[in-house]
Amino acid sequence: MKCLQLKKPTLAFILAWAILSVFLLRLFPFFVHAQADREKMVALTFDDGPHPLHTEQILDILASCQIKATFFVLGCNVELYPKPLLRASAEGHEIENHSYDHQTRGRSARDLSASIVKTGDIIERLTGKRPTYFRPPEGKSTKAVETAIRQLSLVEVFWTLDSRDWTGKSPLSIAQSILKEANGDEVILFHDYTCPSHNTMDALPVVIEGLKSKGYTFVTIDTYFSTLAREGALTLW
Repeated sequence: MKCLQLKKPTLAFILAWAILSVFLLRLFPFFVHAQADREKMVALTFDDGPHPLHTEQILDILASCQIKATFFVLGCNVELYPKPLLRASAEGHEIENHSYDHQTRGRSARDLSASIVKTGDIIERLTGKRPTYFRPPEGKSTKAVETAIRQLSLVEVFWTLDSRDWTGKSPLSIAQSILKEANGDEVILFHDYTCPSHNTMDALPVVIEGLKSKGYTFVTIDTYFSTLAREGALTLW
């Protein structure tokens, strides 16, 4: 039986890899590395809520699985439906900022800052905790967004896996794509205020069990970032 022969990398290959690495660092807000001396981490995140029914259903699932997650909420929805947010906070889930009204396009840094601060004030008034992380709506970061969060000393958060639950994918398709792609440390994007929302709820238990079988431990965004920073495996730009 023949053994695979590994050739010594050429100078051209080394240079190409260096250029690609720089490109990737610019493309993504952080690189994720699973460490050999710990289990792989996964942070489940839910955007656009709270919703009076869907968020409660997600909280029921998380409670039954004894998992903590992170909710990136809109200030306007928190004002309308504070009860599920209060429950999420009381049960140990992390509440973070997703702007007031999901509008960032064409807005100045001053306007965005006001929207983010308003949402932070609402969350802090209800939970006693002020958000330290911000996820831009649709994951679209602009110079105005970056200026605003820098001035507010917030950390911008994206994701490594997108469930695309907002597209109407079936629960089976959502679960299969996530479990197929999950490899290293992951941040998974879901929504608790989308349509058809039942697809998210139906897929979630399957995703959780599948990730558990792959050796994942479930964490909040703050634990996720803190762990990577402690290991020196986190790059922010």
